[in-house]
Amino acid sequence: MLERGESVFVTGIAGSGKTTILKKVLPFLEVLDPRMGVCATTGVAASLLGGVTLHSWLGLVPEVVLAVASELDVEDVVARLPLPARLRICSARFLIVDEISMLDAALLDGVDRLCRHLRRAPSTPLGGIVVLFCGDFLQLAPVQGQGALSGQFSFQADVWPMLFGPRAVVLTTAGRHGADAEFRSLLLHMRRAELTPSEEELLRSRVVATAPDDAVYLYSTTEAAKVRNNKCLVSLDQPLVTFVAEDDYKQLSDRHGKQLLADYTKAEYEMKLCVGAVVLLACNAYVHAHGLSAGARGVVIGFYTFAEKRGKSERLPIVDFLLPTAARRRLFIKREMFCVTSLSARDKEAATRRQVPLVLGWAMTIHKAQGMTLDTVVLSLGRVFTFAMVYVAFSRVRRLQDVFWLSFDASRVSVCRRALEFHDRLHRITS
Repeated sequence: MLERGESVFVTGIAGSGKTTILKKVLPFLEVLDPRMGVCATTGVAASLLGGVTLHSWLGLVPEVVLAVASELDVEDVVARLPLPARLRICSARFLIVDEISMLDAALLDGVDRLCRHLRRAPSTPLGGIVVLFCGDFLQLAPVQGQGALSGQFSFQADVWPMLFGPRAVVLTTAGRHGADAEFRSLLLHMRRAELTPSEEELLRSRVVATAPDDAVYLYSTTEAAKVRNNKCLVSLDQPLVTFVAEDDYKQLSDRHGKQLLADYTKAEYEMKLCVGAVVLLACNAYVHAHGLSAGARGVVIGFYTFAEKRGKSERLPIVDFLLPTAARRRLFIKREMFCVTSLSARDKEAATRRQVPLVLGWAMTIHKAQGMTLDTVVLSLGRVFTFAMVYVAFSRVRRLQDVFWLSFDASRVSVCRRALEFHDRLHRITS
């Protein structure tokens, strides 16, 4: 379909392999168009694809985002775009965007106007760029409107039906939850906010006063997750070892460079660890040699002295990771390079961070966890502030027995009715 010039929307339930499909399609499309855009709506999702955020690919700094989404003269918007961004938009044949559910409708329509103008194709959606959008509108939604942003889903954009019509590729098999039929059924009902009384009772049975020690706590806010991580670290009462990142911003300002690295990488600028600290692997550097991917959970059991070629030495962590087979794998962790790809033709890397590829793993936000598979989770969702947060959090694990609540309130399970109607319509058309 893509090769024929038809845009494609891929959707499906949590854990159905949407991003995996993108990764398999990428090599094929790169042969057809080495200049295509590989993007996502968030920095973390973009890094998993080896791409950049859609905003970066388009050259949209915050003030230009609002201009694009408004009805301002498109010539005024084009004048604010850097030349490399204009060249990318004009030369790309394909554009891939993951986590499309978080893209605002007004912004998508603004991008459509921009592309038509730059590519001199006023009557063709996105100026003729063939798009592959991927996401689930029953998961996390766009941030509520700011300025010209509408807070509406991208399928509500005027250009959406011009791109896809009624077409979609709908994935219905949840590989992550395939072994637990009861859990799979419960998730399908939770996704639609249609829990039965017996399912609500089943969920209440997972409420615990004390959670398992190896569980990851999922919170709705960054501050809540940070507080728990720091509290757990201090409670170990062990000497702390501090790891400060070695950052290189190239030609960027200090503020811009740090922000870029914070948005695009999971590596912290400063990490404090001690023996007993629970950690998550923050990169995929250990996949081939050790079978450990980003999100693997482990415990720091000690430190070793690593001597570099430059004559320096430092103490680095030794971590025991738990494999899916329940076996343990011990790794002597080294600093890894986290790179933010430049969008200019002159530099391959806009910024780099050399840091220990670990983050504290007692707690994280639901937004950070989206797309991840976790072994055991504890849900603390007292401050849920948008649709589908409970569903996204709950679907991170493989089995019902792997999830626990600190408290459960069925009224927190919600869905956006407009998004539900959209997916129901797709299901009727494609089934």
